[in-house]
Amino acid sequence: MDPDSSGNLFLSLFILLLLIGANAFFAMSEIAVISLNRAKLQKRSEQGDRRAGYLARLTRSSSDFLSTIQVGITLSGFLASAVAAENFAGMLVKAIGDVPIPRSVIEGVSLVVITLILSYFTIIFGELVPKRIAMKNAEGVSLKVATPIWYFSRIAKPFVALLAHSTNGILKLMGLGSEDTEQVSEEDILLLIDEGAGQGVLENSEKDMIENILAAGDRRVEDVMTHRTDMVAVGEDITLPQLLEVIRQEGYSRIPVYGEDVDDILGIVYAKDLLDLVEPDRAAHFSVKDYLRPAVFIPQAKMCGKLLAQMRQDHTHMAVVVDEYGGTAGIATMEDLLESIVGPIEDEYDTQELEFCWQPDGSCIFDGSVTLEEAEKILQTNIPYQGEYDTLAGYVVEVLDRIPSPGEAILLPLGDALQLQVTRIEGQRIAQVRVFPSKKTEQNTENLPGPLEETDG
Repeated sequence: MDPDSSGNLFLSLFILLLLIGANAFFAMSEIAVISLNRAKLQKRSEQGDRRAGYLARLTRSSSDFLSTIQVGITLSGFLASAVAAENFAGMLVKAIGDVPIPRSVIEGVSLVVITLILSYFTIIFGELVPKRIAMKNAEGVSLKVATPIWYFSRIAKPFVALLAHSTNGILKLMGLGSEDTEQVSEEDILLLIDEGAGQGVLENSEKDMIENILAAGDRRVEDVMTHRTDMVAVGEDITLPQLLEVIRQEGYSRIPVYGEDVDDILGIVYAKDLLDLVEPDRAAHFSVKDYLRPAVFIPQAKMCGKLLAQMRQDHTHMAVVVDEYGGTAGIATMEDLLESIVGPIEDEYDTQELEFCWQPDGSCIFDGSVTLEEAEKILQTNIPYQGEYDTLAGYVVEVLDRIPSPGEAILLPLGDALQLQVTRIEGQRIAQVRVFPSKKTEQNTENLPGPLEETDG
C-alpha cells in the first residue's frame, strides 16, 4: 500500500468515525430529551438556567424537535454511507480482484459487505450505546447537548419546516389531524403509580391514596354516604334535654332535623349553636326550629369530586342526599369524602366498629353493610352477584326475594361453595351475617391476622 493510499484510508476512517459519532450524538440527544422530567426542566428554566431554557423551547413542539433530530441522523447516516461506499468498497474490490468472478458481481458484493459492516458499527456505537447512556442519565445528558442541539435546530429550521408541511399535507390527505395530541391519560398515571410502588419509590399507603384521589372523580356520593337507616336525625318537636342526650350519645356536631318523617329534612342543628342555652331563661323557651341552619340537598348520583369542591366553596361539611323520588337516601359529610381517600378517620368520640372478624372455626362475621366487593377481597373469592344491590344484606334480600324474620337462620350458596348465614336482624335490616368459607378460602386466610373478638349476637 503506497503512502497516498494509506493516508486516504486513515482520513476516510476518521471521517467515518466522526459521522458515526454525529449519529450517536443525535440518537443520544433524542432519548435524553424525551426522557426528561418536564417539571424539573421548567423549574430550572424559571431559575435562569440557559440550557434548560433551550430545552424548554425545543420540546415546546415535540414534532419539530423530532424532525430536527431526524434531519441530523439522516444526514450523518447518508454521508457515512457515501464515504464508506466511495472509499472502502473500492478497496475491497481491489483486494479480491484476482478472483475469477465478473467485476460487476464483485462490486455488488463488496458494496453489500461494506454496508453490513457499517450498519453493525452504526447500530452499536451510533444508536444502542448512546441511547443506553442517555436513559441512565437523561437530565445530565440533556443539559450537555442542549446548546449544540439548539443551534443545530436554528440551522436546520428550513428543512424542518419543509418536512413539517410535507408531513401535514400527507396527514390531511389521509384524513388525520396534524396537531400534536400528546396527552397524559388517567391510565398512564396509574401505570406510573404502580411502577413507583413496585420500585419502592411510593409506599403502599401513598399509592392507595393517589388511586383513591383519581377514583373520586368516578365515585358517586351514594357509595360513601351514610345510609338513611344508619343516619342520626331528630324530629322538630324534640326537647332540649333529649337533643343534648342525642349529641352526647352519638358525638356528632351536626344533626339533621326532620318534620313529619326523615324524608322531610327541615335543616341542620349545630351542637355549638346550643352553647348559649346554658342560661336557664333561654333554655326554658327552647325550640329546635330556632337553631336550624339551611340544609344542602344533593342527588345521590353526584360525583364525590364535585361534592368535595362544592363543600369547600360553600364552607359546608354536611349534605343531605336525596334519591330520584325526592326522598332522603342518606347524608354525606366532608369526613365521608376524606375517608374515601385517606381511609378511616377516627376522633375521640368514635368507637371502633369492625366490619368483619374471623372466628376460630374459620368462619367470618360481617356487618350487613359490607359491600360485596369488600367481601370478595376479604374472602379472596368471587361472589356471582347481579342486580342493583351492592351489600351482603342486599344480596340476601335479592336471593330470598323477602326480608328474613328476626332470628331466622338461612343458609345460602355463594361463590366457590361458600355458605352464608344471617345471624342478626335489627328491625327490617340485616345487621350481621356469617360466612363459612370453602377449603380454598380457609387456606388463604392462614396468612391473615388471628381471629378478632366476635361482635354481640
